[in-house]
Amino acid sequence: MELKKIILHYLDGRIERAYAPLFEEGCDPVPTVDLQGSPEMVPLKRLKAAFFVRSFTGNPAYDRPSSPEEWEAGNGRNLVGVLFHDGETIFGELRPGADVARGFYLTVPDEQDNNLLIYVNPASLLAPPREPEAC
Repeated sequence: MELKKIILHYLDGRIERAYAPLFEEGCDPVPTVDLQGSPEMVPLKRLKAAFFVRSFTGNPAYDRPSSPEEWEAGNGRNLVGVLFHDGETIFGELRPGADVARGFYLTVPDEQDNNLLIYVNPASLLAPPREPEAC
């Protein structure tokens, strides 16, 4: 089981770095391994989202596009916006047929972004994912 770098954003505002395997959509609890190597199962109800990242430090100078037009999504991509209860909006590609009523993945289409994949807790959203025009 290959572990990937992941940053956990909790509903209470905490942020933790950990490792996790790629797990199935709808997975609850979320399997993680803390930085000391101890396994932990994190209940989805405690998470806002889990960000699979390229590095733990990221690129603080990087300015993430703030509108769908800036993402330059290719034809045929299912680009959606998600609006979290804390006001943050994230755009990503949703797998066709994803069950958004359970935990689901967004793929980040920007190759310069530190985020690769985002596992979203639907309970942390103000509304279900929508196409960018509706966001």
